[in-house]
Amino acid sequence: MFAKLYKKRNVMLSFFAVILLFALPLMASAEEFESNLDDALNVKPDKVWTITFNKPIDPASAHSNSIFVVNSLGEKKNGAITVSANRKSVIVAPPLEDYKNAETYTLHITRDIKDDKGESLSSYTFKKFTIGSSGTYDIVSILANGTTNLVKSYAKFEEAVTNLKADQAIQYNGSLIKMPSGLVVTKATASSVLTNIYSDKQLKKAATYVPSNTELLYIDSTDTYVEVNVAGKNLYIKHENSNLIPWNALKGRSYYSVSNGQLIHSIYSPNTGSYASYQVGNAPNFMTSGQTYYSVDGAHFTNATGHEVGTSYPYFQYLSARSKTNYTATEIDAYIMSMLQKLERDHPNIPMYQQATQKSKLIGLGSYLKQVEETYHINALHILALAQHESAYGLSDRAQQYNNLFGLYVTDNNPLAKHFDTVEQNINELINAFLNKNYLPPNAGYANGSVFGNKAIGLNVRYASDPYWGAKAAGHMYRIDQMMGGKDSASPYKLGITTSTGLNVRTGPGTNYTAAYKYTNSGMPITILDDNLPESDWIKVLSDSASYEELYIHRSYVQELPVK
Repeated sequence: MFAKLYKKRNVMLSFFAVILLFALPLMASAEEFESNLDDALNVKPDKVWTITFNKPIDPASAHSNSIFVVNSLGEKKNGAITVSANRKSVIVAPPLEDYKNAETYTLHITRDIKDDKGESLSSYTFKKFTIGSSGTYDIVSILANGTTNLVKSYAKFEEAVTNLKADQAIQYNGSLIKMPSGLVVTKATASSVLTNIYSDKQLKKAATYVPSNTELLYIDSTDTYVEVNVAGKNLYIKHENSNLIPWNALKGRSYYSVSNGQLIHSIYSPNTGSYASYQVGNAPNFMTSGQTYYSVDGAHFTNATGHEVGTSYPYFQYLSARSKTNYTATEIDAYIMSMLQKLERDHPNIPMYQQATQKSKLIGLGSYLKQVEETYHINALHILALAQHESAYGLSDRAQQYNNLFGLYVTDNNPLAKHFDTVEQNINELINAFLNKNYLPPNAGYANGSVFGNKAIGLNVRYASDPYWGAKAAGHMYRIDQMMGGKDSASPYKLGITTSTGLNVRTGPGTNYTAAYKYTNSGMPITILDDNLPESDWIKVLSDSASYEELYIHRSYVQELPVK
């Protein structure tokens, strides 16, 4: 399912045609209304809201029926409403008795607000906020069964941290906000099912996002943020999105295992207490059947005792989308029909799979996928694997009714039913409006490498909220290759990652050649075409840009990946 990460735009006056980038329409401040009126927590009881517009408003339109605050029972609870002298701001005072501790309120800004020409706001806006309680920071001991015992309470977080012992935790209002170690499970807020993950402790620079009920490794926390490991990188999330669970309180945990030589990832759902599994690819040689393994990135593995056992990158998860498959259009069509026959045979009582060989939207796509591969430089099997994953082999309702094989324009918060006239039109949209525009070119807005990847590298960083979307899509590509005879994995490319920031990727093997583009960040995935050149200090790589077939990187800035 497509879920693009973005900085949400704030509601603006319909009569204001152009917004300067630094303007904050309908915002009290960058902190208070950041992320488009998301919920605010721990607001002071005497909070005064200041709403700033982009041009003067009609003062008569600002009154208790156009801007107001209600409590959880729907009762109006704000104080006086005042318009500033320049008529660009409205101040909403608290009630005389102040807002109540721990109560949740909603500030409403209606379309009755008008400018001095009588034009209204473009939409109705609201913001929920919760008044902080007079709670304490409680040091607790964590018992063997995961429950806690109160040790001592402090008025300030800093005081609690100073007196905290290594095996103790800190609670605030009954919830853990700091613990020795464990997992964090993300949770939704009233405004979104997604959890933004930030690269900075100030929680301003969103790097990626995950849905609620996602398991993350706990690193550390303060009273303002929680530090977590996301696909091998230490990043930050808000407390409002966090449920801290110590190791001894875990009822389940996601893990990896081996079955018939295949690597299986079993994902635990804390909400339901159940597991769902998928096949990643070939199991690494250092793994044995019957053992349980853990990994934050699907490449570096530990055993049940936490000791590292090995590193292995699933080949198709880190293979460039700019690569070419060895299969012909005829072979791809034969595979599609064989797969649909298998679905019909194995699931005769599931309506979706009945008559799959007659109704799937994948039927006959081989020639077009190979045409796309040649014209747009995107591997035909990458597109087919993505279509299989997102559309249940072309059999999902969205594929059947709307010709939408990839969940384009469908997000976790907005399940839009986007219709396409044909499947070919849908594929073109994927390529031209998404992959070749925003994701694959090295300097594109959402570029993190031209591989399926995970939440730290590749398309998965910005394309989908599911942290395992890249591994699942790559698993489809692996199985496609296996069913078709293993041609692509029989003669695999070497894969690597860059090890330097600001790395020039050049048109020839030497610094005298121009740079085709530059990798701003280190750790970018590359597909190696030749590492045995006469110019021994350079290696030939597959270009991330469709403008070039092959480019060159200095060998000292590349680390080859162990793949399976």
